[in-house]
Formats: sequence, C-alpha cells, structure tokens
Amino acid sequence: MSERRTVPSAFTTTRTIAALTLTRLLRGRSLWVGAGIVALPIAFAYLLQMRGSSESRLPDILAFEQLVLAVLPALFVAASIGEEIEERTMTYLWSRPIPRWAVLAGKLVALVPIICALSVASWYCALLAGPRINASAASCAALVLGAVALSLIAAAIATLAPRYGMALAICYTLFLDLPVGVMPASLKHLSVTFNVRVIADVLGTTTESATSSAVVIAVIAAVWTVVGLFRIRRLEA
Repeated sequence: MSERRTVPSAFTTTRTIAALTLTRLLRGRSLWVGAGIVALPIAFAYLLQMRGSSESRLPDILAFEQLVLAVLPALFVAASIGEEIEERTMTYLWSRPIPRWAVLAGKLVALVPIICALSVASWYCALLAGPRINASAASCAALVLGAVALSLIAAAIATLAPRYGMALAICYTLFLDLPVGVMPASLKHLSVTFNVRVIADVLGTTTESATSSAVVIAVIAAVWTVVGLFRIRRLEA
C-alpha cells in the first residue's frame, strides 16, 4: 500500500526555502562582498577621526551607512529573488501545491536578519572607530527599520523586473528615495532614508516625531509588500 503524501504547510515551505537560501548564501560570494561593503563606513569614520572631526560629522557617517542600506538589500534580496525567477526555479516550486507567498517569505526570513545584523554592526563599529562612542538604541533601531523596509522594497522590485532587480533596487534608493529625503518640501516624509535619519537623530536636534516616522516606514514597506505579493500571484508558472 503506497504512502499517503501530505501537502507541506506554508510554515514548512518557508522554513525549507529559508534554509536553502542560507546554504546558498554561505557557499557563494555575496556574503563576502557584503562584508566588504559594510567595512567602508568603518574606514570612513576612522579617517574622520584621524582628521580630528569625527564627532561633529555623525550625520555624514549615518549618511554613509544609508548608502550601505542602498546596496545590501539589493545585493542579497533582489539578486536572490531575481535569480530564482530568471532561472525558473520558482516556476518549479510553484508547480507544487505550496503557497507562492511562502517562497518569497522564506527568502526574506533568511536574508533580512543578515542585512539588519550587518548594517547595525557596521554602524556600531564605525562609531567606535571614529567618534569612539557607543551607538544609541534609537540609531540601531532606525537602521533595522530601514533595512527591513528597503529589503521588502527590493523584493517587490525583483518580482517586477527579475533580470534587473538588483540594479533597479539600488537605483530606487540612490536616485529616488535619497533625493526625495533631502527635499525641503513635505514630500521628504515619503522617503525611507529621511525617516531613518529622524528616528536615529544622531545629534538630538530634529523636531520630527520618531513614532510618526516609524509608522511611515511601516506603511511604505507594507505598500511595496502588497505590490510584490500581487506580482508573485500574477507570474506565470
């Protein structure tokens, strides 16, 4: 008598995809490239310290960290999802009786914590190498929120344009989100990077509400998540 095959649950699928994603990451070069990228703000802060001006340049160090946030989600999330779609690995998975969103969730569960950890570690070490101060909890929380939001945006962009997902995700942050975030108009509140700076408040001079900024980041991330999930459902198997 043949054994009865059971359909894997969404949780099991997510866990399996996360484990496979981590295995591929550890065997590839992306993690080493990411490590090299997060070392750049540390070197930058150290050079400022050598010039004796690091503590007054905290906003510049944070700005450098935001450049790192522009690259890491694209390097890890967008590239991984785009590659799976282009190589039609996801097409194979979607031919099985599993929820499509679980495949995307597995990627994010595996990669987003790594992006958050690298970003916070880079910021923490940069402050020790430069101003020689401890990173505040608010600044670390801001970077984590920014990393999560930009990772969700990168994932959505990768579903929209798999072949160019990584490049477009970087362009989104560098040429759209960052420029909008420095505008004097109220439009800047729609920028993830601007709200990250508000929450971090490295000099304690901002008059903006950190709670409102966290809510805005969550809304932006939610909108892009909906876009990504909708696109996943529309992709042909």
